[in-house]
Formats: sequence, structure tokens, C-alpha cells
Amino acid sequence: MGRAVGRVVGRWPMRRSLLVGMLAVTAAVLLVAGTTAAVALRGYLLARTDDQLDIAARFAQQRVGQLDGPAGRGTLQAVIAPSDYLVEVRRPDGSLTRLGSLQSMPGRPLLDQAPAPPSGGRLSPAVNLDDGRYRAVVATDATGATVLVALPTEPVRQTVRRLVLTELSAGLAMLLLLAAAGRLLVARSLRPLEQITATAAAIADGRLDRRVPAGPPAHTEVGRLTVAVNGMLGRIEAALSARAASQERLRRFVADASHELRTPLTSIRGYLQLLRQGIVGDAEQPAVLGRAEDEARRMGALVDDLLYLARLDAEPALRHEPFDLVPAVRDSVSDLLAAGPGRPVHAELPGACPVRGDEDAVRQVVANLLANVRVHTPPGTPVTVTVAVRSRDGHAEVADRGPGMPPDLAARAFDRFTRGDGARGTGGSGLGLSIAAEIVAAHGGTITLDTAPGHGTTVRFTLPTATPDTAAGRGTTARCTRPTATLPTATPDTAASHGTTAATTLDAAAGRGTAGQLTDPTANS
Repeated sequence: MGRAVGRVVGRWPMRRSLLVGMLAVTAAVLLVAGTTAAVALRGYLLARTDDQLDIAARFAQQRVGQLDGPAGRGTLQAVIAPSDYLVEVRRPDGSLTRLGSLQSMPGRPLLDQAPAPPSGGRLSPAVNLDDGRYRAVVATDATGATVLVALPTEPVRQTVRRLVLTELSAGLAMLLLLAAAGRLLVARSLRPLEQITATAAAIADGRLDRRVPAGPPAHTEVGRLTVAVNGMLGRIEAALSARAASQERLRRFVADASHELRTPLTSIRGYLQLLRQGIVGDAEQPAVLGRAEDEARRMGALVDDLLYLARLDAEPALRHEPFDLVPAVRDSVSDLLAAGPGRPVHAELPGACPVRGDEDAVRQVVANLLANVRVHTPPGTPVTVTVAVRSRDGHAEVADRGPGMPPDLAARAFDRFTRGDGARGTGGSGLGLSIAAEIVAAHGGTITLDTAPGHGTTVRFTLPTATPDTAAGRGTTARCTRPTATLPTATPDTAASHGTTAATTLDAAAGRGTAGQLTDPTANS
């Protein structure tokens, strides 16, 4: 039975279940309270009736002798008649005298139903007679006569009945009011849940920007649910947006990679067809073969870059060991000076700057940044390279005074295959900054770019510094030391003989920002 009721209630809407449950509990409480009150009142009225019977029975015991004369009997009848008392006296000779009002007089003597009286003139306990319509006590007097005094129980029943009817009427009215008020309260309390349901339905229809409107305070159950649902919806929307963006990037990456690989393949195929068809003479064949080899080399470099990026995306297999950032930067600066001896270069390098990471990968980051400067800025453009430790991170900065990047290109600088219009003929693949960004991210660092047309480009990246314990094995400390070392001014002669050079001293802030950003003025290398 209980399971059947549970299944039926389980099919109801929450609003109906709450309302019916609330009314059922209230009705049960009212029923228990009303029954208790009725039983208590009946007991109280019967106890008071018993007290009245005791007093009247003792009085009747003392006045039985007055019934022998007509005058005495008339006096007692006059006293008893206006009340509800019934008095019956049976003498030892068997004669019966009944006194009382006509309304309270039963058709059959109550002494015929009453129990035998106690001896010694004591009163019997009050008993119900005539099917409970009378409450009576029995006793004997000094002459041996049996005296019965009774009161009708109908007044008690009427009083209890009126109480029960009053309770039922009041309880029904209370339940009706409670049903009306409870319906409003339940509807108001469940309105946020209906809003959550409507929001979920809207999101299922594709409206991912929908949110549950602000409702009850956050410390309430529904308020906490609203906050949790909105947080979950925000995370779902962000995840779906990230997935869509990732798919779009993948589609664009595949399209760009196909385009970049198709160009050298087309060139190589064209050169081979010229050779196969004998269109190229013997004197021109070395040049054609050289062009084909250049295109193959370019395609190989592009494939290597793509493979490196794919490995970084899948699972960066990078070492995280303490090393000194200064030698890595100094070597890259020397390579830049060797490739362009006439370029003014200013390097602000501390005595040591220990960081944690893969030294070879970090060298590639610095090399890519300086290669961007070499390829995408005019010869002779000054460049400043700075290394420092700030906020427990190793900072590196590459800043040039080249033409800079337009805002739309700067926003895409770290995307793969991003190249400016002026970089199309440089042979770059547009992956240099992408590779640098992936490497820095794999180290747990950050990389940023600051540029503006005509104001040069500054690229900054950060790496976590090595702690004193981890750096102790390398003989370095966890902070960069001052003063900084400035390389001498580069000239073609000094660059040819030493391979290193530097421009005249520049302000450390001339690099236009903080350390560690990539410096491609027009595009990635």
C-alpha cells in the first residue's frame, strides 16, 4: 500500500506533491489536536458530573426519611424537578419511589440495572446506565433503603459534539486558507526552478548565451543552485567556444599547411619537368637544380617546423632542468651579429640568470626572435636584448626600432602561418613566433608582444627561475646579478674577427616594455 501511494505521488509534479504533503501533515496535526481536546473535555465533564452525583447522593441519604409523608415528598419533588437529577429509593419492603423531571425520567427504573450498593453506607463508583444515557451512583441509608442518584449524560455529549463540530469547521477553514497560501508560496518558491528549466530548454535549442535570471539570495538553496547552474553554463559555453575555435584553427592550419607545402612542391615539379623534357640547356641545368634544391630545403624546414609544433601540441617532451639563460642569449646575439655585422645591437646581460627548462628549446626561442629582427627589419635597425629577474621569474626582452606591425597583424602574431605582406618574399613560413609561444607555454611561462606602426616591436617572455637548491649544482644563484655587461659597438671589422658586437649604450627601457617578447615588426619568421 505504501509503495503504491509512493508511486502515485512520485508521478505528481513537485508543486502538487509539496502542497498535498503540507496539507496532509497539517490535517494530521489538527486531527490529533482535536481528538485530544475532545477526549480531555469529555473526561473533565464526566469528572465534574461524578462530583455532583456524590454530593447529591449524600444529601439524598440524609433525606430519605422525608419521603414517608406527602408533605416531605412534595418538598423534595419541588427541589429536584427543575434540575436534571433523578432519584430512586427502594425500601426494604420492595416499594419504589422515583423523583425527577418528566424529561429526565426513564421508562424503566435504573435500580433494576444498577449494581448492588457497597455496605456501610458508602457510595458506589459512578457507572453508566441505560446504554450510557445516565451516569449514576448507588448507596444505602440507615434504614436499609437503597438510594440511586443519576444525571443524564446528554449534556456532556452535546458539549463534546459542539466542540468536535467547531474543530472540524475551523480545521477545514484552516486547510482551505493553507491550501490557497501554500499554492502561492510553493509557486513563488518554484519559480526559479521553472526559470532554470526554461533556460536549459533554451540552451538545448542552441541559445548558449542564456543564463538563469538572478533570483533569491545566494545563501538560499535555490540561490546556490542558480549560481551553480550559471557557473556550469558559463563553463559549458566556454568549452564549446574553445572547441569551435580549436576546430576553426585546425581547419585554417590544415589549409595553410597545404598551401605552404603546395608552393615548393609545384616549383620542384616544374623544374623536374623542364629537365625531363630537355627544355633547359646544359649550361642552365645547375641553376635549375639549385632552385629545386632550395625549394626542397624550404619544404623540409617547413615540415620540420610543423612536426615540432605537432609534438609540442601532443606532449611537450621538454626537459625541466636548471640552466643559465645568459649564455643562451649571448650566443644568439653573437649569431645575429655574425649574420649582420653592421647592425647596432645593445645587450644588457647580468652575470647569471638561472632558470628552469629545456636549454635547447629556449635557445630556439631566442634564435627565432632575433631571426625575425634580422629578416623583417631593414639592415642597420638597432635592436636591444635584455635579461633580468623580476618577481621570481626570468625575463628576456628583444626590442627593435623597425617599422612595427599594424594592429590586425599584431593580434595574430602568435598564430601559425601568420605573415605580413612584406614578409611573403623573405622565405619565412610564419611559424617562428608560434614555435616560440608553444615552447614558452610548455615551460609554464608567458610571452607577449608590444608593437605599433613606426615604433618598432618588443617581444617579452618569462621563464620560472631555478631555486637556490636546484641552481647550486650549476654554480649559480636564483637571482640575476648586477652590474650588467654591455657588449662593444659592432663594426664590420670587429664582427668579422670576433663574431660579437654591440651598439652604443642604450637606456634599459628603450626596449619599449618588459623583458621577454618576440620582436618581429612585420611577421613571423
